[in-house]
Amino acid sequence: MWFVAGTLLLSVGWLSAQKVCNTNSYCMDNNVAVLNTTNHRADSHYYIGGLFGVHERGTNAYRCSDNIRFRGLQNMMAFFWAIDYFQRKLDLREPNGIKVNNRISIGGVAFDNCLRKEEAIENIMAFQQCKVMPSDVDRRQLMAYVGPDTSSEAMPVGELLKDMYLTSISHAATSTALSDVSNYPYFLRTVPSDKTDAEAIAAILKSMLKTEFVQLVFQDDSFGRASAEVFKEEVAKRSICIVQTISTSEDSQTIIDKLMDKSSVRYVVVFGSASTAKRILRAAENDQPPGNSRPSAKHLLVFLGTSSWGTNTDVLDQTVTAANNSIVLYPAIDQTFQEHVRNFTEYWRQLKPNNVVQTPGSNNEWFVRYWEKEWGCKVNSIGSDKCDLDKQSMKDTHIDTYIPFAIIAVQSIIQGVFDASVANCSRYNLCSGLMDKPSRGWTLHRAIKGFRVGKRYFNSRPDSGDVSSDFSKYEVHQVVKGTYKKRFVWYPDDPMNRDFSTLFDMRYYPGTTCPPPCNQCKRVQTTLPPRQISTTTTTEMTTTMTMDPTEGGKYIFFRFPRDQEMTGAYPSSSMSSDRDMIQMRFNIGQKWVIALIVLACLGIFAVLVFEAYIVYKMLIRGHRQQWRTMWLGQLLLLGILLCYLTLFAYIPVPTKATCGITRFGVGVSYAFCFAVLLVKLMVILTSKSSEPSLLPGDIESPNYLRGIYQVFMFLFALGVQVVIDTQWLITIPPEAIQVYTNNGTMEWICNHYTWSANDGYLNMTTFVRTEFENHLLSLVYIMFLILITTLLALNAHGIITNHRESIFIGIAAGFSIPIWLAWTLLGGLTKDQKMAHEFGDACLAFGLFLTTTLILFSMFLPKVRQLVNMGVEGIYFEDDQETYYAGSVIVPPSYKSRQSSGIYVNSQGIYSEPVILGNGDLSASHTRHTGSSLHGGSNPHYYKKSQSEYAPHSKVLRVTPDLTGKHTDRRTQSEIAYGNRSAKGTLKRSRYGSQQNLGAL
Repeated sequence: MWFVAGTLLLSVGWLSAQKVCNTNSYCMDNNVAVLNTTNHRADSHYYIGGLFGVHERGTNAYRCSDNIRFRGLQNMMAFFWAIDYFQRKLDLREPNGIKVNNRISIGGVAFDNCLRKEEAIENIMAFQQCKVMPSDVDRRQLMAYVGPDTSSEAMPVGELLKDMYLTSISHAATSTALSDVSNYPYFLRTVPSDKTDAEAIAAILKSMLKTEFVQLVFQDDSFGRASAEVFKEEVAKRSICIVQTISTSEDSQTIIDKLMDKSSVRYVVVFGSASTAKRILRAAENDQPPGNSRPSAKHLLVFLGTSSWGTNTDVLDQTVTAANNSIVLYPAIDQTFQEHVRNFTEYWRQLKPNNVVQTPGSNNEWFVRYWEKEWGCKVNSIGSDKCDLDKQSMKDTHIDTYIPFAIIAVQSIIQGVFDASVANCSRYNLCSGLMDKPSRGWTLHRAIKGFRVGKRYFNSRPDSGDVSSDFSKYEVHQVVKGTYKKRFVWYPDDPMNRDFSTLFDMRYYPGTTCPPPCNQCKRVQTTLPPRQISTTTTTEMTTTMTMDPTEGGKYIFFRFPRDQEMTGAYPSSSMSSDRDMIQMRFNIGQKWVIALIVLACLGIFAVLVFEAYIVYKMLIRGHRQQWRTMWLGQLLLLGILLCYLTLFAYIPVPTKATCGITRFGVGVSYAFCFAVLLVKLMVILTSKSSEPSLLPGDIESPNYLRGIYQVFMFLFALGVQVVIDTQWLITIPPEAIQVYTNNGTMEWICNHYTWSANDGYLNMTTFVRTEFENHLLSLVYIMFLILITTLLALNAHGIITNHRESIFIGIAAGFSIPIWLAWTLLGGLTKDQKMAHEFGDACLAFGLFLTTTLILFSMFLPKVRQLVNMGVEGIYFEDDQETYYAGSVIVPPSYKSRQSSGIYVNSQGIYSEPVILGNGDLSASHTRHTGSSLHGGSNPHYYKKSQSEYAPHSKVLRVTPDLTGKHTDRRTQSEIAYGNRSAKGTLKRSRYGSQQNLGAL
């Protein structure tokens, strides 16, 4: 009967679907297998999708390997078998009691992902977008997916199907990250998660083996790393110490050598696939220490395996001695499902290439390839290498660990579709009320999740798509002489208080000790000298405390309260050893650093250009005395350069050095720039004179901030942030540490984050404060500097000393505020995003770049313009609009090239003798006042002698004593009439000539 069922079932088609190639021709794609429905009415048929890794991963992204993967092939065959089996055997009855078998036809569409998450996404998208159209399959009729069978594929598939409102049920993806319903709301799994695996093994170590020490080997991929971290949390709850953690990325013999270096810890937990477990066991089996310097690993080590190893007989091939007494987990199948597994096992063992057909006479290509590789023959050959199908069979092959869960996944979908259709269509029918509702995806998901086998199979909590605790059980097997022997069943919350000596020969499971000095576990027991206890009576007591054996045992270790919060974390030696070279962020997919490199280089180039131009203008004009007033400007350029250089610390993946540079450099470089701006403002505010003068600056304010005080003010403003960052570096030394990020991957980040003792320091989702938030707290002083600088700039905006520089300082500080609001909010509000570990660093880096660039251009572009527009006398005439003698300055048509000009003082329409600027002696005979009482006009016109009439060597500003403003009792009538008006101009005092026209650059 099952032979007939198998033949009928795997009328499974290997279909050549068409894809449009870039050559406008058609290319063939043979990675789809189809079990067609028996009718095509929209309300009477549907399909279930399957995502399996039938082939191994190829050498490139364009093709799969030619190697058939046994697990993927067998699980796909179980998928098709279950569809045919349940639509014939499942007892589905409508509310009126009428049986509904065969009313709706069910088909299957299986895709080969080749163990690539990109291929899995491509398969789904190509099908949904009609780029791959298996014959007679309507994409609207596909209700749900079974698979994928790896966690790395299930994560992106879960995110994609979230947007498509389609449910996926994985039969093998065990990562704990998939339990996050916010990211994977339509994801379910029929297999227990890694957390349950870890909990079971930790319980066995503690209650059965009674050990406090263990060694850990984990598969070097996202699955293995995530499993290892969950296991660390579980053993920590039971006070079990992991003496060393080893990645399978290392050579097999190296792994065995490291394990034997700690051979007093005999128990080795292997978190990895069956192939990984076999590789480790084979290395232990073949271990031959040189010169018998130590025992062989196969006689000493005891391995513990997860459900990924299961009862796979292939693992025990050629590893009999090393695997002996190993303890492994196998997901316990409820009795209700055991009958289904037995039926599939019978079907599988009868399969042969000549009875797995698509249509009469054509063979199942993938199954045939596997058969030929397994037996080393050719099915269709007519020579001596022809397969002998009468003698060859699949009866000796094992049934994969995940076969029962693939069958359960199909059953839950069929049952769920039935329940949803009856609830929404009043009978078993795919009516428009079910198929066309916007909420169709959620309706089907809830129905599938409600699947029951006496009890609910899936967890009833809305925030979980895992299996319920009633079905999260494991059979614990012992390997005895090359076979698996079931010993007992473990279930969650099992106290394991039974006597295991009746189940296991405990002579093979001795206690273990941590090899001295046991630095990893800090478990050296030291008896301290007796001490006196003062009570009613004096007694002596000996105290045994856990001491650190390093540094003379001067540190005492104790437990923290569960809610204790700590800042700073430090990796174990094994984690540090994984970091043997500096990596660039763009090599691990963080492409934003490319833009950062370009922008930082452009910023440094701009700083050098500004500096070169300013120095050039000063040298070419011969303003040698200007250097003593330029120190603040030069200091500001240095601070801006430091900001740009700090950005380069964000380019590598975090290391101990870069974490220290960014933690110290960001705050100090910010403080450097704003401290200079603050000192500049104080110079401007204190340079304003309270007495009137002919030319602004003639009288120096008695409150003018002297150079020495400028230096002290700058050092104090900068020193506060230096102290803050130095104290931070001392109390929490910088370090790079690997943690699990919000998307479940392990990434390097800096250790200045805050975590709780209860949640640990390796999971970013549980951090009290992220490293970005703590770094932001260290910049509170910078925020104060920005605010006070902005307020002082507003107060000084009316003073045009140094060419109205206070306005540009106000622009630099004021516009920094919205920039800071933008990058701090972006970094703080994205802490729960999948890429939060990148967002924090990117926000700090680009925030520093934008603020620095704003300061650079707002402060130095005006300086360049002033240098370009300044005359040879050193006067910048745009400043004259608000001077004491506004309206009285003669501005020749081309003042930049003229070497002389005259200033006349206007007093009630009568002009005094001219003040001569530059060469010569401008006499009254060459000046006509057409606006005076002599001419009756109101607008004066001035004429002056030609260049040849001026004294050839005069280079100074000559002012009569009555016009200097220094002798108030000798002012001229014009000055008295003008009144006591305070000067706000920027034209400098004559005794400095042109040497102070720019002030402090």
